[in-house]
Amino acid sequence: MSLTDLYIDTFTPQTVTRTADNVGGYTEAWADGTDFVGRLSILSANERMSSDKLTVFASHKIYCAPSVSLAEVDRIKHGTRYFEIKGIQLPSDLSTGIGHQEVTVMEID
Repeated sequence: MSLTDLYIDTFTPQTVTRTADNVGGYTEAWADGTDFVGRLSILSANERMSSDKLTVFASHKIYCAPSVSLAEVDRIKHGTRYFEIKGIQLPSDLSTGIGHQEVTVMEID
C-alpha cells in the first residue's frame, strides 16, 4: 500500500481577494483553486496541547502530495467545512520523489 492510497478526501484550496469598497475599506471574497486529494486527521489531545503552548491552535492535519500549492494565507474547503491554515511542513525526503506535506489547520465555525 502506498501513501497515496490513503488520500481519500477531496479538498479545495481558497485564496482571498480584497477589493476596495470606495469608503476607505475593502471587501473580501474567497476564490476556489484546483481541487486536490489528501487525508484529514483530527489531532490528538496531546498534539492540541503542545500546539497551544506554541500559541498556534490547531484542530486537524491534512496530509497531501508535496506538489499541492498552498500558502498560510489560504484556507481549505472540505465539503461544507472550512479550515484555516496554521502551518505547512514537508517532513519527507523529497529527493527520493516520494513524500508528502502536512498542513496543520484549524476548523472555522
